[in-house]
Amino acid sequence: MKSVSLSVFAALLLSGCQTGTYMSSAATDGDGVTCAEIYQAFQTYEQDRQSAAAWQQLSTLISPEAGAVAARGAEKAAQYYESTKASVNLALAVRGCQPVQ
Repeated sequence: MKSVSLSVFAALLLSGCQTGTYMSSAATDGDGVTCAEIYQAFQTYEQDRQSAAAWQQLSTLISPEAGAVAARGAEKAAQYYESTKASVNLALAVRGCQPVQ
């Protein structure tokens, strides 16, 4: 059980890597964060979110315990999605850009 939990934890940490990497490079490119970069970062975030759902399905195949842990992580990700989307739309509104759908 301990090794399964560690595997699931490691995978959940990796699921947000694309978003973090993209925002780090966007913030340090010297131009500030543009609307196009915000749109791209949100799209990357959505891809990370889909990766979490795929990980949940794979974990269930590995073992019921791993599936349960991954399901809790996916549920948290779903809860954060709406607040993340609201924050993205606020940042876009401050810059005078169209909101994400």
